[in-house]
Amino acid sequence: MEAVRKALQAYNIKGAVDKIALFGSGHINDTFLIEAGKEEYLLQKLNQNVFQYPERIENNLRALLEKESDLFVKHYQTSENTYHHHNDNGIWRLTNFVSAGYAPQTANKLHEVAEAAKGYGRFTTFADGLDKEKFTETIPKFHNLTWRLEQLNDAIKDDLANRSKSAKNLINTTNDFRWILEKLRTLFSEGLPTRVCHNDTKLDNCLLAKLESTFCNIIDLDTLGPGSVLYDFGDLMRTTLSPTAENELDESKIEIRSDYLAALQDGFSSTCNSVLAPLEKENLLFGGLYMTYIMAVRFLTDHLNGDAYYKISFENENFVRARNQLRLLELMSGL
Repeated sequence: MEAVRKALQAYNIKGAVDKIALFGSGHINDTFLIEAGKEEYLLQKLNQNVFQYPERIENNLRALLEKESDLFVKHYQTSENTYHHHNDNGIWRLTNFVSAGYAPQTANKLHEVAEAAKGYGRFTTFADGLDKEKFTETIPKFHNLTWRLEQLNDAIKDDLANRSKSAKNLINTTNDFRWILEKLRTLFSEGLPTRVCHNDTKLDNCLLAKLESTFCNIIDLDTLGPGSVLYDFGDLMRTTLSPTAENELDESKIEIRSDYLAALQDGFSSTCNSVLAPLEKENLLFGGLYMTYIMAVRFLTDHLNGDAYYKISFENENFVRARNQLRLLELMSGL
C-alpha cells in the first residue's frame, strides 16, 4: 500500500492515514477506501490500458466542475490544482466517500431504477448548460457504430479464432440489424443534437441514499464527453429492462419488463423533458436499440477475435453475451 500512501501526499489531506482497503468490484480502475483524520475518501488509480488519454479526463472533469452542483461527489485537487496526480506508480484521483449512499448492482427494484433515471435526467439538464466545445471523447469512437461494424467485418474476414462458422447464425442476425446505423445517421442529418453525456449510464454509476433509496449522485465520470442523449437513455434501457445478466445462459429468461420501461421513461422525462428537443423525445426508445446493437457487435467481434478484450469466466462467454444482446434487441424492436 506504499504506492497509495505516496499518491495521497499529493492531496494534502488532514490527519494521519488510519486505514487503506481495496473497495468495490469495479473491473476498470483500482479503488481504495481511505480513512484519515476522521474523514473517509476514495482514491482511484486510473486504468491506462482503457483510458489512454488521461489528459482528456482531466480537462473534461475540470470543465464539468466549473459549474457547481450537488450532482457529483466532491473531487479534491492536488497542490498543483489538478484533479489527477501523476507519479511513477500511475495516475490517481481522490474524492470523498459517501457513507450514506450505495450503488445498486442489479436492476431488481423498480424504485431504484426510477431514481437512477431521475438522476441521469438531472445530469442531462445540468449538462445542457455546459459548453460542449470544451469536452472531448476520452475513449475515441467509443459509441461509433460505423467503426464497430468495421471491426466486426475484419473479425469475420480474419477469423482469428476459427469461430466464424459456429457463429454464423449470430453473424446473420447482426447483419439483419445494420439498418440501425442508417437510422442514426438520418437522425443526425435531421438535427439530432450532440450533447455532453455521461456515456456509461449503468445503474451502479448512480449513488442512492441508503435510508430512502432516493437519488444522490452521479459517479464514474471517466467516459464523460460528447454524445447523444439517446446513448445515455439507451444504455439505461439495455441494462435495466431485462432481469437477466449479460451472460445469462438461459436465453428464454430474457424479457422486457414494461413496468421498468415506464419507470425509466417517467423518471428520466420528469427531470430533463424541458431541455430535450422534439427529435430526442420522439426517439428515446431507439436509443435502446442503438446501444444494445453496438454491444452485440462488440461482444461478437471479441468472440471472433478469441476473447481479446472482454474478460471471460467460461468458454464462449462472449458468444453468449452477443446472443443475449441480439435477443434483447429483437424484443426491443417490438416496443
